[in-house]
Amino acid sequence: MTLNTDRFGVAILDDYEGVADQVAAYRKLKQHAEVKVLRERLATDDDFRRALEGVHAVLLMRERTWFGEKQLSLVPSLKLISQTGRTTVHLDMPGLTKRGVAVAVTPGDSGNSTVELTVALILALLRRIPEVDRRMREEPWPAVAGQVFEGKTLGVIGLGRIGAKVARIAQLFQARVIATGRTLTAERAREAGAEAVSLEKLLRESDIVAIHCPLNAQTRGMIGEKEFALMKPGALLVNTARGPIVSQSALLDALKTGRLGGAGLDVYDEEPLPMDHPLRRLNNTVLLSHRGYATVEILRERYEAAMENILAFVDGKAVNVINPEALPHK
Repeated sequence: MTLNTDRFGVAILDDYEGVADQVAAYRKLKQHAEVKVLRERLATDDDFRRALEGVHAVLLMRERTWFGEKQLSLVPSLKLISQTGRTTVHLDMPGLTKRGVAVAVTPGDSGNSTVELTVALILALLRRIPEVDRRMREEPWPAVAGQVFEGKTLGVIGLGRIGAKVARIAQLFQARVIATGRTLTAERAREAGAEAVSLEKLLRESDIVAIHCPLNAQTRGMIGEKEFALMKPGALLVNTARGPIVSQSALLDALKTGRLGGAGLDVYDEEPLPMDHPLRRLNNTVLLSHRGYATVEILRERYEAAMENILAFVDGKAVNVINPEALPHK
């Protein structure tokens, strides 16, 4: 049965880039529901409660906002979360299901945008591009010598969909590629032009380490003080996967002491990264604000799909729901 849309409220959260209202589905959604787009993060419980009062559906861009028991209690009217992508680590799925809140997802992307960003960070660190750019605005002709990618050893932790593509691109620069992973076989590594090695061997031999494994109980904190001590002095680290895979305290120490030559980071333990965070004060880092997937093309595609899920729900035809037991029984 079609829902009564006269009072059906939709909130699109954390549209930092201002893309949500540019897609065609947004105009359709406005015809069927009361829609508000929030550009800023909801910082407090009071902000959360006021912004989502009377809201029946929330559109989340990935894991920018977490929905646990506390958040659910602040939005008793909620019936649907339409989530871009398939990641649900930020959602209390049992709690949502118990409260009768359906969760709809959208297809994942190819990962190419994260591949591109990883390579960009590697090159930015090697050629010291951000440093030279800053100094060009302060002095006539900065004499800063960078390094070439050619002949370097790239160590890829997690040779999956993204890591394998990074490995293949590295070979275009005539770099040697080694890789490690819990289920990685020698054959799969060869298919990507890499050599399968242990994590210890990878850390000892790599000039650049790129992290592309998922965050789970096995990988949380897998790169810590011990692992940084194994790395070549001055080696580079690039993390476009998840922040907690790397121990933050160990990373800071390795950067401050020079054990690590530099780090290119797109992900952090806490996002957004606090303004007073010590990473912001280091000169040997290139810091991005979780831009791996945040391209105009991908954001538009995901917003379109997530809004179509909401439109189907409003029309009584819930689709792409991963907890169908939360839906009302006919």
